[in-house]
Amino acid sequence: MRSNSTLKIVWVILFWLIAFIVFINLNQSGDNAAGSHAGHGDHKNIFESGALLPVGLSEIYSVELVYQGDLYLLEKDDSGHWFYHAHGTTNGVLASHEHVATPDENETIAVSLMGLENARVERRLKTREKDEYGVTKPSLISLLYGWDKSRPVSQFAFGDLATDRLSRYIHLVGSDQVAMIADYQYTNLIELVEKIQTINREANQEISKTQADQ
Repeated sequence: MRSNSTLKIVWVILFWLIAFIVFINLNQSGDNAAGSHAGHGDHKNIFESGALLPVGLSEIYSVELVYQGDLYLLEKDDSGHWFYHAHGTTNGVLASHEHVATPDENETIAVSLMGLENARVERRLKTREKDEYGVTKPSLISLLYGWDKSRPVSQFAFGDLATDRLSRYIHLVGSDQVAMIADYQYTNLIELVEKIQTINREANQEISKTQADQ
């Protein structure tokens, strides 16, 4: 009789040990899943809130836009105003400049980025078949950085125009998440890049003219 009681106690202890081990493993798995999007802040699913960006524009200090193979860097100066930070091989003649925003420059960039800040997710799609949305060969990539510029707060790849012709697919880089946002949010950024390209082109023409007159 005593042996049966002892056996029951052993089984009960064993049961609770197994339950404890399973509990610990589940917690660790949850932590690892949350860490997999560490590059996008503390949001396990950045699209769940309905907002495209995980933080407000006031917490964004620089933005990189990659378009047609060129990189365009937008930054805030010490006063918190936006300017085009031209350095590198694709900046045209704007490599020499002050790191201070002009009023026009700040307004142009701020208005374009404000649209991105207000962008709402129209639909969320969880998929591993991203080719069908055009996000594996994006026309535009945006990287947004906070005060710590060592890694982006968010990275987005803009894909194809949706069949309704009003929405565009967007992919949260490093995840299986694809969403749809209003297409004009995308065109706002393209127009901003085109304005920068125009500034580069006009400045190049002016320098070429000056050199020809000398």
